[in-house]
Amino acid sequence: MRVSLFWRTFLLVAALVVFSLAVTWQMSRALDRTPAEQRLAWEIASVVNLTRSALVSSEGDRRRFLLDELARDEGVRVAVLEAGDRTDPLPGNGDAQLLQRHLRELLGPGTRVAGAVDDVPGLWVSFDIDGDAYWLEMELRRWTRQAAPPWWIVGSLAAAVALVGGLLISRLVNRPLASLAAALGRIGSGAAPPPLPEDGPSEIAEVNRRFNAMAADLAALEADRAVALAGISHDIRTPLTRLRMEIELSRMSDDEKQSMGADIERIDQIVAKFVEYARAGAPERPESRGEPVDVASLVDDVQRGFRAHETAGELRVTARVDPALRWEGDAIDLARMLANLLENALRYGRRPDECAQVEIAAERDQGRLSLVVSDRGPGVPESQLQRLLRPFARLDDERSDRGGSGLGLAIVQRIAQRYGGSCTLNNRAGGGLSVRLTLPDARR
Repeated sequence: MRVSLFWRTFLLVAALVVFSLAVTWQMSRALDRTPAEQRLAWEIASVVNLTRSALVSSEGDRRRFLLDELARDEGVRVAVLEAGDRTDPLPGNGDAQLLQRHLRELLGPGTRVAGAVDDVPGLWVSFDIDGDAYWLEMELRRWTRQAAPPWWIVGSLAAAVALVGGLLISRLVNRPLASLAAALGRIGSGAAPPPLPEDGPSEIAEVNRRFNAMAADLAALEADRAVALAGISHDIRTPLTRLRMEIELSRMSDDEKQSMGADIERIDQIVAKFVEYARAGAPERPESRGEPVDVASLVDDVQRGFRAHETAGELRVTARVDPALRWEGDAIDLARMLANLLENALRYGRRPDECAQVEIAAERDQGRLSLVVSDRGPGVPESQLQRLLRPFARLDDERSDRGGSGLGLAIVQRIAQRYGGSCTLNNRAGGGLSVRLTLPDARR
């Protein structure tokens, strides 16, 4: 499975940041060789030893004065340890055990550490004076300010911050490429992309500058081609019209006139397809975007244009369209696509000595218009299905005598792509070709 450039950049940045955090963590542990619990144990042991020495060396009222001064100035109190004292452990299981182990190494194996004695919170440490057991109570914050949260919490928080930072950096780095890919997609669908920004990093700015120039050249080339084809159409149709008139006025037989008239009509239709193909690649007209289209009524109108073929027994059309079905777009474009598909089915979608049987179905599918035109003809070889969507593509041996120019399906494909939709060809299970148009609503 290929990984996109965005996720590849993100994973590389995230791996680098997490690796840097891990190295920093290990270096800090290596440089700070004395854990916080051991430093606190040394501090508590010093207070206990100093308090014991002061109490042993003082007598009478001086001892009571010393205890009051310790409680007032240092927050240290001394209480007699009773056998029935209720004790609660210090918060923080692992760190509290380490502190107690260090204190037992410094003050003796019988040293006890508690977080509360008889429901009085504090940092309680036991010690003895001449065989008598006492409690030394200090403020609990001496412990809580030393007890750090578990390493995995700190590491998870740092990793989360690093991953979010890597995601933002990857997004920032890959945004110009995403914009370029979107613009290329619009060109591929036949639409004119908006100009890309030409500021930012020099490499990206140069790529965008060249892309904008290429898009402008392509738009100019498309416009020139449309004008050229329109001019060719006019130049060809003018002598064709004169030929028609001369044939009608000539002394040829009716059969000869009809044969030559049919040839002229065929040339005129081919020229019309060239012009239609050029127009299909042009951008949407602003005034025709996002208009509500009554699909059922449009299908009836297009079908009415083939009524002569139905009367002659060459075509039979069955339409299944919900009368309430609507589509946002250009009715002219939809009618052009449907007419091309019906014309294609009329020419190629029938078997010898049979009429072309065509079925039209339209529905809403995931917010898009799905239009399917199917025939019951001989179908198309599987290897040729995609090729038929290209301009001038035909099954030459079988279709060269049917008057097609090879542009009908290509026109349908170009118009569908212009709307951001698609045109797909499939052979029916019972024989024949099925063409599915998927068209999203045009933006208002």
